[in-house]
Parts: sequence; C-alpha cells; structure tokens
Amino acid sequence: MIELRNVTKRFGDERAVNDFSLTVEDGEFCVLVGTSGCGKSTTLRMINRLIEHSDGQILIDRQQIRSFNPQALRRRIGYAIQSTGLFPHWSVARNIGTVPRLLKWDKPRIEARVRELMELLGLDHDNFAERMPSQLSGGQAQRVGVARALAADPDTLLMDEPFGALDPITRVNLQEELLRLQSRLKKTIVFVTHDMDEALKLADRIVVMDAGRIVQQGTPSDLLSAPANAFVESLLGGADRGLKQAGLIRVSSRMRTDLPAPQAVDPATVAADDTLRVALSLMLWHRCDTLTVVDRSNTPVGQLSLRDLLHSGSS
Repeated sequence: MIELRNVTKRFGDERAVNDFSLTVEDGEFCVLVGTSGCGKSTTLRMINRLIEHSDGQILIDRQQIRSFNPQALRRRIGYAIQSTGLFPHWSVARNIGTVPRLLKWDKPRIEARVRELMELLGLDHDNFAERMPSQLSGGQAQRVGVARALAADPDTLLMDEPFGALDPITRVNLQEELLRLQSRLKKTIVFVTHDMDEALKLADRIVVMDAGRIVQQGTPSDLLSAPANAFVESLLGGADRGLKQAGLIRVSSRMRTDLPAPQAVDPATVAADDTLRVALSLMLWHRCDTLTVVDRSNTPVGQLSLRDLLHSGSS
C-alpha cells in the first residue's frame, strides 16, 4: 500500500530524514515512534506531499506520489493531527463533510456519510451535528477530526500525534475507539507518536526512529523481547519492559479452567480480556496470589494464579 525507497529530506544542509526505506502493507497499523526531532512527523507528511521529499521514491499502490496532483493525492488519504485542524466557523457536520464536498458527492450521500461516521464515533447526530468546534470538548473535537479523515472512505489514514494533547482518560478511550474502528474497517494506518505505551497498544508493527533513520522495526512483542540497542531499550522503559510485555498478553491465554469456579464472585477478580499487567496490579492491591477470572457478564469462568501469570507458555 505504501512504500518509501531510500527517501531523504533535507532542510538546507540538515537531513531530517536520511536514506529511509519502509513498506507498509495493506491493512497494517504501523506506528512511527521516537524522540522529538527524530524525523517521524516529517516522514508522515512526505507521504501526502505536505512536505516534498528531496531524494528517493514514495509510492502509493505502486504509483509514485509525484505522479498525482498534490490536492488529489491528499483527498484520497485521510489525515488527522493533534490540533484537529477543524474549521472554527463551520459546524461539526460541515467539517466532517469537507472532503466529500470537494469530491463533488451529492448532498444526500454526504449527509448519510456524516451521520454514519458520527454514530460510528459515538457522537449523537442530533446533539452534535450543528455544534461549532468551540462548543466541543477536546475528546469530542478529536473524534470529529478522525471522522473527517475517514469521510471519503480512504484506504490510507495518516495520524500525527492525534491524541497527544488529551487528558489520560480521554486518550485511553480514544485509543480503544481507534482499535475498535480498525478491527472493523481494516485501513492502512501510519501513526506517529512519541509515547511508547501508545505505540505498544496500537501497533501491528512499530518503527523506531532516531536521527532520521530506522533503528529497529517489528511487532511490539519483538521489540520488547529483543531491543536492538540501549536507545530502543530506554524507549521501551528499561527495567519496566517486563510489565509492558505483560500488557500485551490477555488473562484468557493464561487462566485455568480445569479448576472448580467459585460459586460466588470473589472481590479479587479480573476480566478474561484484561491484560496480565492488570492482573498483577490487582494481585498486589488485594495482597493475593490468585484471582477469579470473570467474563463480560461478571460470571466466573476460571482462575489465574501468580504461577500461571509467570508461565512462559503461549501468549
């Protein structure tokens, strides 16, 4: 879907991106992560030609991006940013319908698409369609920004620190919302963040950048298991790597169902779809070494002991 071949971006004598090569597969959620100034946002913006690359080739669907008119290219690629970029004098509905209008969709089709996306992102159409951006909370505005990026149903979505300015609770909620959307829509997503926890949670593949180059790439589990160097290890949290890895494994993969389930729900419970990191935290909080595992209806379905949690079997 997206391919960068030996791409370099120079600003004067400085190379912000240096001989960068990356292929993002169709339907993949690829996260670029690194410290400030490593070139990740510059890389993202070169894909939709908001910044022109100096050398190398960038291809979308095997076609070089410079074969497209820049405006036409951007209309086929969704783009969401930290500040949302909403037009302050336009309503929510009009903001979401921006690209479909530019593509000359008819009015009923635009209205149907706006309603569909607002429902998909948890924004009641009757309550929010005519609100102005100034009347929205940060989380609501970010949802509108994502809806606008998805409005023309692009195959590719570029996201530049979209949740970076939000409070922790809203940020987690929107991460969950994005994962839910991706499981349904299967877009090709390139997502930029400096937050490694966010990268570990969202990514199919993480690309760690430093000084305009790729330092390491792989699945979250790959990076946690074998960081390429001290820089990657430090980004992953150093001594906290074990906890981060536990955050990738579901309780359901380690719980035991061959023991009699308690007749009543024990106060020390954990959900089957929670992570082992949550389970360990609950064990510490309740000062116990065994938790009752419950399903979404709060029915006991198994048990998880500290020994099970530490078991190195299949994850």
